[in-house]
Amino acid sequence: MMGLAERVIIDRLREGAPARWTARGSSMWPAIRDGATVSVVPGEVRSLRAGEFVAFVRGATLVVHRVVAVSEGGLRCRGDALAREDGVVAWAEVLGRATVLTQPSLALRWPRPRELRALLRAALGTLRAGLA
Repeated sequence: MMGLAERVIIDRLREGAPARWTARGSSMWPAIRDGATVSVVPGEVRSLRAGEFVAFVRGATLVVHRVVAVSEGGLRCRGDALAREDGVVAWAEVLGRATVLTQPSLALRWPRPRELRALLRAALGTLRAGLA
C-alpha cells in the first residue's frame, strides 16, 4: 500500500511541481545510496535518454531507476544493483527526470549483506550488458 508521503510526492509531480525527498533502498546503489536527497522535475520526459535517472510509478510504488533504452511505448529502466529490468515503463507512468542533490558519505566499514548483494548484482548487470 502506498504511503501518504509517496502519494503527496506523486500528486505534486503529476500537477507539474518539482519534488525532492530522501531516497530509501539499495536498488540504485552505489549511484544513489540509501539516504541520498533526490530531486525530480516533471516536464518533457520524452527527451530522456539512456543513462539518465527517471522517476516513475510502478503499481503503488514511487521508483527512481536508470533509463536503459527509449522506445515509442515508453522507457526500459533498471536499478543499477538489480539483475532484471523493470520492463517497459509506459509514458503515463513516468513522472520526471531525477537528479541526486546530496549523497551520504561512504564510510569505511564492513558492508552490510544487502549492500554486498547490491554490489554483486550491479557488477553482474554490467558484465551482462557488456557481453550482449
